[in-house]
Amino acid sequence: MIPARTLDFAPEDGDGRTRLSRLGGEPAWLDTPQWPLSSRHGEPMTFLAQFVVPGENVTTYLFMDLRGTRSWRPDAGQNALVLQPSGRIPPFITVVPLDAGPVLRDAAGHTVCHEARLTPFPLGADSTQHLGGHPNWLQGDEAPHGWTFLLQLDASQLRDAAVEFGDAGIGYAFVSPDRREGRFLWQSA
Repeated sequence: MIPARTLDFAPEDGDGRTRLSRLGGEPAWLDTPQWPLSSRHGEPMTFLAQFVVPGENVTTYLFMDLRGTRSWRPDAGQNALVLQPSGRIPPFITVVPLDAGPVLRDAAGHTVCHEARLTPFPLGADSTQHLGGHPNWLQGDEAPHGWTFLLQLDASQLRDAAVEFGDAGIGYAFVSPDRREGRFLWQSA
């Protein structure tokens, strides 16, 4: 289990590639770029965020087709959690070596870039947005069997980012036991 930390975001002062854990900006690739394509549209997905797996030399890159009709499913090819270095791309995801592609924007169309701020998570506390610990499910446990919970994101707490996980939704990210593959899903109220 990854130690629990509450997760919040603050505007980043850098160039959008300086923080390893952040919401928005552009991916700071550790290896050859692996930008996923939407299985529905065949176009590059939108880069949402990247997070370092605590205590490990692994960075996760979260992408989603913001026009996707099945973006809540972890295996529909309309979202992707790419791991680097030495990650493995699941068979339902196609990637291309783009260094830059669609990025997260606010409602006015401006690029969003916020650094992740992590603080200790009080034992027994309940949070809708945190890294590590255990997921707080909205509808019921959908964790991939044997995978490690990485984080959950509350769409209502993503500051000015124009991203939705359904109605009052929460997204959940998991990493495989060998830390080479990722999954993302979301649930809504």
